[in-house]
Amino acid sequence: MSRTTSLLPCLATVILIAGCFDSGSEPGTGPAPQVYVAVGNSLTAGFQSGGLRSDWQEQSYPALLARQMGIPDFQLPLIDSPGVGTRSIAGQAAIPLFLDSIGTITTKLLGRPVSELLSNSRLERPYNNLGVPGATTRDFLYAYDSNTAQAPGNGLFNIVLRGGLFRNAGMMRQAIKLQPEIMTLWIGNNDILGGITNGTVIEGVSVTPLAAYADMMDRALDTLLRETSAHIFLANIPSIVTIPFVTTVPTYVFDPKTFQPAIDTATKFLTAEADVEYVLLPALSEIAERKGIPQTMGGTGTPLAGTMTLTRAEAAAADALTEGYNAYLSAKAASNPDRLTLVDINVLLSRLAAGEIAGLTSNFVLLDPAHTAFSLDGIHPNSKGQKEIANHFLKAINGALGRNYPRVE
Repeated sequence: MSRTTSLLPCLATVILIAGCFDSGSEPGTGPAPQVYVAVGNSLTAGFQSGGLRSDWQEQSYPALLARQMGIPDFQLPLIDSPGVGTRSIAGQAAIPLFLDSIGTITTKLLGRPVSELLSNSRLERPYNNLGVPGATTRDFLYAYDSNTAQAPGNGLFNIVLRGGLFRNAGMMRQAIKLQPEIMTLWIGNNDILGGITNGTVIEGVSVTPLAAYADMMDRALDTLLRETSAHIFLANIPSIVTIPFVTTVPTYVFDPKTFQPAIDTATKFLTAEADVEYVLLPALSEIAERKGIPQTMGGTGTPLAGTMTLTRAEAAAADALTEGYNAYLSAKAASNPDRLTLVDINVLLSRLAAGEIAGLTSNFVLLDPAHTAFSLDGIHPNSKGQKEIANHFLKAINGALGRNYPRVE
């Protein structure tokens, strides 16, 4: 999945640079909090199509929340156009994924030093949006640079957290330093998704066991409650079947141009793993090379790699972890309703996948470019999806705090 023809690189291999953002917000109805801080991973950062770009970051749900709440100075890492993708080509920085003139998802070299895209790296306080693509729950607690991250080499930890500037303070400590009145916290996705994107779900190796996740979250939330006065809005973990990365590619042999069965739905792809339940989005690259297709049907006869599929056992393990994480978050929020509020993003994205949100779908962009809520990488919401997430948070904020901040339209 690291090669240049793949649709999505591993989330852990991130090469991104940051700047700043003044939200230019319109005042909302209700008292505006003086400080709002968002913590999390790529979903919080505004990551789309395998990279970051300023216009996407400005449409991230935290930036939208800041505008609706009337916060005039919401600082976040901005990356000037054309943005920076999550991988390099021949050791050089690349831009995010895009559709070329013939409708193929691709990328290309940035063609300039990444440092030229920086605009706010010398901000003397932490950013309000501290979301770091690739961050895990452990990273939220402990990481302050790329070397201390759970998956070392993620340059965004250096760029977003700037640990040297803040005495090696990580994401949680920088959030505390800002003393927010409102905090949104959406972390834990990569503790499961890291295994999904690699096609390997092994507890304690590629995914975080429930007990370890709950212990880390207890430490994090208890510290935040003790050392800030913030009301914390906790987002839960979406099911893997709500994202196109998992649901787009059928298990049967199909024509990649039309997505129609080559013969019938009983003729399955050749796979290295047995009992496959899901073929993952990056497999489209191998299918385009006629891999996974029997020689009798014009294919190479080479099975799809195990990293391109999830078995029934792997999918069940991921489902069980998601349910366990979400049960923990629900119970934790219920234990302190004056300070913690659950934001059920899993329900939101499940409704989207079921076609229950007018005008939007969870289909892969090539199958529904006009209505999809997801970007080209099949994992991260596009700007339409970010708007729905922001409104889901706003509903929770208004209900918990008795505010009347307007919806994002």
